[in-house]
Amino acid sequence: MNEVKMPRLGVTMQAGTVANWLLEEGDFVEKGDYLFEMETEKATVEIEAMNSGVLRKIIIPEGQEVPVNTVIAILAEEDEEINLSPYLEAQPAEEATVQVAAAVEAVAEKQEAAGKVGGGGKAAPKARQLAKQLGIDLATVIGTGKDGLITEKDVQNAAAVTETTAELRIKETIPLNHVKKSMSENMLNSWRNIPQFTQIVSVNMTQVLKAKKELGGVSINDVIVKAVANVVREYSIVNSRLEENKIVVFEDVNISVAVNSGQGLVVPVVKNADSKSVSEISKEIKALSEKANNNQLTLDDYANGTITVSNLGSLGIETGTPIINAPQSTIIFAGSIQKTPVVNEFDEIVVAPMMKLSIAYDHRFIDGVTAAGFTNAVKNALENLSVHSLA
Repeated sequence: MNEVKMPRLGVTMQAGTVANWLLEEGDFVEKGDYLFEMETEKATVEIEAMNSGVLRKIIIPEGQEVPVNTVIAILAEEDEEINLSPYLEAQPAEEATVQVAAAVEAVAEKQEAAGKVGGGGKAAPKARQLAKQLGIDLATVIGTGKDGLITEKDVQNAAAVTETTAELRIKETIPLNHVKKSMSENMLNSWRNIPQFTQIVSVNMTQVLKAKKELGGVSINDVIVKAVANVVREYSIVNSRLEENKIVVFEDVNISVAVNSGQGLVVPVVKNADSKSVSEISKEIKALSEKANNNQLTLDDYANGTITVSNLGSLGIETGTPIINAPQSTIIFAGSIQKTPVVNEFDEIVVAPMMKLSIAYDHRFIDGVTAAGFTNAVKNALENLSVHSLA
């Protein structure tokens, strides 16, 4: 008999979900065959069988999340005698539910036996008067006073619950999928543990639009990613993270790029973006976006990002204050391009395509002056862009 356990993919992985069993109970499995699809907070991965045998029992059903190393199935010989009872015992959560239900039932029985279901048979005079005014049925109120006496406060609480329940109508309850759960945990961790500040500048995008037109086949986002990568080479302090009491500055410029998918917003990585042309970056982002839409991004697609670029300009968002993609130290947020009246170097009012650029920094080791150097460098790189700089 062989136990199939939820594997650990990466040192930070704590749990996984059986997204889909690829075989059924009773099927023979060869070592190396794909046994099930595992969904983590970052990707869906097909998992191979580590042993051969018959899939005798599926313990964890599809859609259930369990910690790593949890036994999820049993492989054995077809005629091998196996004891499945240790694996099929009630889960702790189920046992707790049963215990709570039993306790509630016992209380109800005790109250009913005393003729005081809900405590309604025993209430303070003022509580009865208040209940009549508010239209509260005392039979539904649990007394917290001595010997279960219903007090005015109990009636007030019951009225508040009734009022709230009446006002709030739930349309639907949507569980967080793994992408959104990962985003929730990462953003909460970032906001709690990284003191961050944001610098915002207006960028004249005339040269960017000109370069985009000359090159053809690339997007504004592709150009921004390449321009940022070029500047990061000169301001490597933003290409870093804080580990304990040490600043770790990376040689590789790996840009995490925010991409929309059916699962939510994800941030796969364009590795070594500074050494790639804008055309190469464009092709890579398109490929990553397609994989994201098909839920085919792998753990490697997410790995080793050093700085993030998020662009919601195409969605009409003018500006924003982004939250750092922990454990990175810097995130660049690009807004939409707006035709805006500006004053040129000749003090003339002209219309120019302007974009708000917001950059958030880890304030634990990046100060405002250092950040301003990078912020202005990105602004200048975009405003003085040439096709040559994108090669």
